[in-house]
Amino acid sequence: MTVSRSKRFVFVDTKQNISKKQVFIFGSIIASSCLGAAFLIAMYIEYLHNPAFHSFVQSKGIFL
Repeated sequence: MTVSRSKRFVFVDTKQNISKKQVFIFGSIIASSCLGAAFLIAMYIEYLHNPAFHSFVQSKGIFL
């Protein structure tokens, strides 16, 4: 619910409070998954554009 008072907004949260520890854990999970995805994308781009890396990856038995 929001209450407007002379160009100010007061936000009233009616849901249960989430602890700082839970917010930290959820944020850490989201950040680590984003970093993991960025790493995989970077590796795939390197795989596509670098012939030496392409042959190295295939020699290890990894086919993308």
